[in-house]
Amino acid sequence: MRSKIIILWVLIITSFQFIFQASIFSQANKDDSLTTQMRMAIIEKIEEIFSEYYPLPEVSVEMINYINKRKTKGEYEQFKNIDEFTSQLTKDLRSKSNDDHIKVYPYEKIPDDLLAEIKLGTPENNYGFQKVEILPGNIGYINLTTFNNPRSAGPTAIAAMNFVAHCDALIIDLRLNGGGDEAMAQFLSSWFFDKSTHMTDTFVLKNNVSEQRWTQEWVPGPRITEAPIYILMSSFTYSSAEIFAYQLQQIGRAKIIGQKTRGGVHGVKYMNFPNLQINLKVPYITEINPYSKTNFINGIIPDIQTSSETALIVANLEAAKNLLSTEKNSKKRYMLEWTISGCEIDLNPITLDEIKLSEYVGTYKNIEIILDCGRLMLQRRNFLIQEMVPMGNDLFKYKDVNEHKYRVQFTRNKKGKVTGLYDLDHDGDKYPIKERENN
Repeated sequence: MRSKIIILWVLIITSFQFIFQASIFSQANKDDSLTTQMRMAIIEKIEEIFSEYYPLPEVSVEMINYINKRKTKGEYEQFKNIDEFTSQLTKDLRSKSNDDHIKVYPYEKIPDDLLAEIKLGTPENNYGFQKVEILPGNIGYINLTTFNNPRSAGPTAIAAMNFVAHCDALIIDLRLNGGGDEAMAQFLSSWFFDKSTHMTDTFVLKNNVSEQRWTQEWVPGPRITEAPIYILMSSFTYSSAEIFAYQLQQIGRAKIIGQKTRGGVHGVKYMNFPNLQINLKVPYITEINPYSKTNFINGIIPDIQTSSETALIVANLEAAKNLLSTEKNSKKRYMLEWTISGCEIDLNPITLDEIKLSEYVGTYKNIEIILDCGRLMLQRRNFLIQEMVPMGNDLFKYKDVNEHKYRVQFTRNKKGKVTGLYDLDHDGDKYPIKERENN
């Protein structure tokens, strides 16, 4: 009987606490004014949740100590509304954890399937597959800006992977990829191994549970097990995009080119607390790579470091040189040499002054060569004017990357005067010379 009475009193006290907090925050909604009691209640809840869930206990202690120290000094008293206060708490927690996954924000109802909705994505942006193409030298290229769940993005991912399945090398561009669903990382990785392969382990602090994650045993299309893989990354690349790249790097299946990443190694939970008028985005699961025995919490170090702007050029050059070193077919060698020469010019451009460029100005049958503000421009009949990039020895390529398969070679007479031009393409074809008019 005594135990029943104690339980009843606990329930009554808990109910009064909930009603008290609800009344406090109801008032906050009316006059947009936080009280000391409100701020303390929010901080206590953050301390409780992060102590229970955050996968790095020592970092959790550091975060909690920091916001408690600020609370004790009265530094949060200046914040009079929930938006400003939660924004500051987010900044403070991130400053000690360097974890951009953490977020404290004003209450809003969270659908039960919020995380699923976020990860599943929508078809409007083609599930992140922005561009898939074959570059000269049979080098595949995929530009992927987000990772969506294969339940929705699977058919698009399959189409992309089958499109590049017969390439001799593959470049995957994640420079603008902020993450998404890790399931897509394992799905795509499955194409790169001839059997199911152990990629990573996850750990959940709250349940003290570890789980292994492997690639799929079967994929709907040809596997890409021999072609070297190059992954482009930037300082923006984050979360699941990092997981994908780090796994392939550590197992020796891919080379990373670009900038050091942000280090979004933890998965998140979304929690709402209507009585406190806040929501929390809380990291709760972390990755441990079975090969490195660690993770990328401080960011991924590229195998070849370069700027985000030049990463694609560097990867294209690296892939072409690697393939050329073993290629015997003369036509393929020509394409690879074409790619190498173009990339080298992009990285180390040749500059010609206006006097030198003016030598090429004129009419060549249906082609006009124009000098415009120090740039050599080409126009065919009524087509768009295109800028030309000098490559040396009277050879020019187009600045437009969509025209990388074509170039223009100018000819000279014995006196050194420009007399004509002809087109070249990456297949080795040379088109008829167009004589310069009024030469």
